[in-house]
Amino acid sequence: MTPLPHPGKAARTRLGLAIGLGAISIVGGLLLAAADAIRGTVTWAHHSPASAAPLFLIAAAIAAVSIGKPPEGRHGLLRLVAVLAFIAWGTGQVVPSPSAAGALNDAAILLFVIDGGFGVMAEARAILAHYRHAARATPPQRDPTRSRLAAALYDRMPTRHNRTARSCCRRPLEQCTCVAGSGQR
Repeated sequence: MTPLPHPGKAARTRLGLAIGLGAISIVGGLLLAAADAIRGTVTWAHHSPASAAPLFLIAAAIAAVSIGKPPEGRHGLLRLVAVLAFIAWGTGQVVPSPSAAGALNDAAILLFVIDGGFGVMAEARAILAHYRHAARATPPQRDPTRSRLAAALYDRMPTRHNRTARSCCRRPLEQCTCVAGSGQR
């Protein structure tokens, strides 16, 4: 991750606004879900504006973060797609025409799928690049979660159980006298 420059007062204000809008949208969504669960029913006349509010707030929060720290490259486009998806979804909640609401909801679904699809593909590419880099890197290091004794025993296991074994010994607990990795006794 690249280091962030020290933000000015305006940038800190926009980022604070983004945090506040995000928190309010989460609380609003939770309150909406709790109210529906308590009542046991959903009345559309009161539900649609209440359900649209958290969607508009989260769109505004994403936009505020993007203004506070502008993203680079495709991340900017994906944030725009997310903002448009939440706006389309929120607008679909309050539009009185069922056909317009359906079209807006379909647009929101498409935008969310685009955003999610690109996010998954980028993450998968990053993981594959990490695997490729790790394969070219130095030999495996000791696992810090494993004790020194467990690591020593694991390293002495036959290679059929441990592909990174540094021993030519045949039995797991046999005292190894070989030079590590040389295959010589």
